[in-house]
Amino acid sequence: MFVPTKGEITTAGSTLILPSVSIGNVPQLAVDLLVNTLQLSRVGIIDSSMVIPVSGPPGYDHQPAAQRSVPLEVFQTSDARWTVVQQRAPPLPKHHRLFAREMVDFIKSHEFAQVVLLTSSDAALRGDALIDGPQIRSLAVNCHDEALAERLQALSLGELAPHSQLQSQVEKKGSTAQLAQLHSSGIAKPLLRLCESEGIHVVALIALVNEGDNIPDAITMANAINAALEITNELDQWRPPKTWEWLMPANTPTSMF
Repeated sequence: MFVPTKGEITTAGSTLILPSVSIGNVPQLAVDLLVNTLQLSRVGIIDSSMVIPVSGPPGYDHQPAAQRSVPLEVFQTSDARWTVVQQRAPPLPKHHRLFAREMVDFIKSHEFAQVVLLTSSDAALRGDALIDGPQIRSLAVNCHDEALAERLQALSLGELAPHSQLQSQVEKKGSTAQLAQLHSSGIAKPLLRLCESEGIHVVALIALVNEGDNIPDAITMANAINAALEITNELDQWRPPKTWEWLMPANTPTSMF
């Protein structure tokens, strides 16, 4: 259930950027860069019993100190053109499909024009055809945005299934063949299947990564998001939040071990 921070918000016609908790946490880190750099305002939270409950200090430098972080936060640009979800906790075990259903209901009830799903996939399990070429791939479901498809191609953000035109497998066979190539991708598979069956327009950006220091992967994904969607042309560099200081700490206290 969506709980707005102050009154009602405008979502009809907005593009939703939705991360899936997946290998390396690359989607969450990319969203960190978007929210902190663009100083997006938190407009609400999603109250779900399907994710692990957590709470902590504010996650972004521009947030007021009294605004606690929760598992699912919703941010938005001032013109409401872009709505961004940050997910800080994974779904409970065996709850991925139920949580995907919740998110699809959220998407439909708020009448988003389009959804951009961010996910990552285990590079160690990718097929041979995915080893070479761009390590950010795309998958379109029910999406016929030709301008976006052209930008993805121009940016060399190859489709998840090589040697096919964008959407060709989706239109001919459904997304099953391509979804089989996703590994450790969180709710991406069930969510994309639901969106496909219910006519929701989705473009997924998939980072093929290994677990480890995934900061470079997150920057690459954030660059891909901004370039593909043309969110801002006034970006000098990404500004990570202070919370990133503990992602790969240089001086880990030995007393922890």
